Amino acid sequence: MENTNLTVGLVGLGTHGANHVKILEDLGHEVLGVDADTAAREAFQEQYDATTFESLEELYEQDLDAVIISTPNKFHETAAIDALQADHDVLLEKPLAHNLESAENIADVANQTGNICMVGYHHRYRNICQVAKSYVEDGYLGEITHIDAQFVRRRGVPGRGTWYTSQEIAGGGALIDVGAHLLDLLLFWTDWPTITDVMATARSDFGQHDDYSYLHMWGEDDRGKMYDVEDSVTAFCEFDSGMTANIQVAWAANMESSHSYRIQGTEAGMTVDITNTLQEVQPEVDQRNDLQLYEARSGRRDHFVNSEVIVSSNDPYRDELETFLGGVRSSERPDMTNVEQALDVQRAIDRIYQASR
Repeated sequence: MENTNLTVGLVGLGTHGANHVKILEDLGHEVLGVDADTAAREAFQEQYDATTFESLEELYEQDLDAVIISTPNKFHETAAIDALQADHDVLLEKPLAHNLESAENIADVANQTGNICMVGYHHRYRNICQVAKSYVEDGYLGEITHIDAQFVRRRGVPGRGTWYTSQEIAGGGALIDVGAHLLDLLLFWTDWPTITDVMATARSDFGQHDDYSYLHMWGEDDRGKMYDVEDSVTAFCEFDSGMTANIQVAWAANMESSHSYRIQGTEAGMTVDITNTLQEVQPEVDQRNDLQLYEARSGRRDHFVNSEVIVSSNDPYRDELETFLGGVRSSERPDMTNVEQALDVQRAIDRIYQASR
């Protein structure tokens, strides 16, 4: 299968599904889709001239090489387990599931079947995040002692009143959405430590109010529907490695948008800034790709050294898909964003939620 085109089943034909199909078609693969929404199926058929089905059973009966799941979080478990048990390799949009129990069920079945199960933590595929990892692995920073991590949007509640803002369907708000990306990078860079203690506060200060300044996101502004999730979380975490971390995530805040990490080590420090504001929200889009190193040296005179690391940009979504499909072709489970790592992220999310209640 090394150079052959693949047939990929796409579960969920909304915005995230459309992002996947554009890349898949560009790579020369065939896409078959499924969605319970008739309008979504018809729009998908018209735009991509693709075959669609009404049920998972119909899709999974097809001669598929792989399945990509981009449904709301609550439905990840059924879609993924059915696909794995039908002997399909699976890529799930993050997070792994809407709660820890469901995530554990998916991981158990993935390991029982031996099929590939990856989760779409695409930020990890950014060149700059891989270069940052190399400095940690090489020991350049020494022992990492503390990280300040932020993923904050000035305005960015994703469709008030949609499934994103439903505790039952999404499993939470800003933490399980953008915070999942933040925790994935933090744990990836630091070799997957476990939280031993955490203090956390969850707030809902913006999205549920009638006077919220709504700026277009992924859904319509429907205040009459469900909004029972947090729009920000602040946490202080201690890990079994001895490291500590301050974590701030927010869908909405009266401050500058930021997706950044300040990493302190015993030998050097590092900042990674991958802020990428939403075009629909920010008047001027801010896209950063910044990596800085900070050191103190001696040489005739003690002095500081600040180094800018220049890293080319890349398309992390495409690299993520190519990694997944490469694993499908080779029948080897990729190390990147695998189900066990995604389960570690889910455990961290669950621990912080417990502390915030």
